[in-house]
Amino acid sequence: MIESIEALMPSSSIDTSIALLIISICALIDILSPGVLAVTAYLLLTQPNQLSSRLLVFLFITQFGYFGVGLFLYFGGDSLLKGIGKLSEFDFINWFYLLFGAVMALISFCKPNDNTKKRLISFIPQKTTMKGMIMLGIIVFLIEFVTALPYFYSILLMNHLTIEPSSSIFIIIGYNLVMVLPSLLLLGVNIMFKERLQQFLNKIRSKLNEAPISSLLVAIGVVGAVFFNIGLRGILN
Repeated sequence: MIESIEALMPSSSIDTSIALLIISICALIDILSPGVLAVTAYLLLTQPNQLSSRLLVFLFITQFGYFGVGLFLYFGGDSLLKGIGKLSEFDFINWFYLLFGAVMALISFCKPNDNTKKRLISFIPQKTTMKGMIMLGIIVFLIEFVTALPYFYSILLMNHLTIEPSSSIFIIIGYNLVMVLPSLLLLGVNIMFKERLQQFLNKIRSKLNEAPISSLLVAIGVVGAVFFNIGLRGILN
C-alpha cells in the first residue's frame, strides 16, 4: 500500500492550492461511507427523536478514530500504514470479507418460513443506547478504515509537501468533517424541517412495516454487497 501511495505523490514543488484541491477531491471520494450512511438512515427511521444525540456520538467515535490514525500517520507513523497495508493484503481477511458478503447476498434472496420470519424480526433492534452507538462506531471504523486509501494519501501528501503541522491538523479536521457531511446535512434537515421530513419517513416506515422481512433481506443484501466489494478490492490489489 505505502509503495502505491508514494508512487502517486506529485512533485514537492507543486503549489499549495493544487495540493489542497487534490486533498479536497480525496475527501469527496471518501464522503460516501456505506457504514456511516447506513447507521444514519437506520436512526432516522427508528429513533428520529433521539437522532441528534445518537448520531453525534456515533460520528464522533468513527471520526475520532480516523483523526487519531491521521495524526499518528502524519507525525511519522509510516509503520502503521505498512501494517494496514499488510493487513489488507492478508488473503484470509480478504477472502473472509468476500465469502461473508457473498453469503449475506445469497441469504437476501431466500424466502424464510413463518418461524424463521419471527426470529429474524426479533433480531431487529428498535432502540439503541449510547453504549450501543459507541460500539457500533468502533465496529464501523475498524471495518472501513483499512480501505481508506484517499485519506492515507492525503495525510502523506501533506507530509511530502512539508505543510506546517498546525495547518495540517486543521486540514485533517476539515477532511473528517467532509467525510460525514451527508450525515450532518441529514441531521440539519431533520432539525429544520422535522415535521415535513417525518411525514416522508412515516410513509417509508409504513412500507417497511408492511413487509419487514423483505426490508430486512434487502438490508442484508446491501451489507453483503459492501463486504463483498471490500474483499474483492483487497484480492485484486
